[in-house]
Amino acid sequence: METDRYQVILTGDTVAGADPSGVRTRLAALFHIPEEKAGALLSGRPVVVKKGLDAATAERYRTRLEQAGAVAQVLDAAPQETAATSGEAPGQGADRAASGDTAGEGLTLAPPGAHLSDPEPPPPLQVDLSGLTLGEPGARIGEPREVPPLQVDTGGLGLEPPASAQEGDRD
Repeated sequence: METDRYQVILTGDTVAGADPSGVRTRLAALFHIPEEKAGALLSGRPVVVKKGLDAATAERYRTRLEQAGAVAQVLDAAPQETAATSGEAPGQGADRAASGDTAGEGLTLAPPGAHLSDPEPPPPLQVDLSGLTLGEPGARIGEPREVPPLQVDTGGLGLEPPASAQEGDRD
């Protein structure tokens, strides 16, 4: 006899009245992850937290997550296969049907490596040159300026004898 298996899903929302920053902090502590990653769990998209659980364990996970302030669901793990083949997250189709949101119906994924759009050539460069004039051939552009020679004082510099000569002097 096969036992039923369940998965725990974070819906991506917080419990009504819960402070999102507090929920993010509690989730980070619960999962032992940085707060930035815990914030990604509250992005409004469903995330499977744990799968392959018995009913009692799945319910304990859901309770702990809701105590932390996150909305969680326990779903039967079997529908996961049908959702995976349809390209939807578990529970997403039912949520969409209930809300009447069918904007993505009939859409498919492009094959790997496919170009998603035809690149458009950039518009021609339009530069206004009407305010520019040309000088006569050979005319100087700008005035030459006098650059003073660089004055470097090397009077304080000296040379050390080579290292081999220093070692020989020590003997």
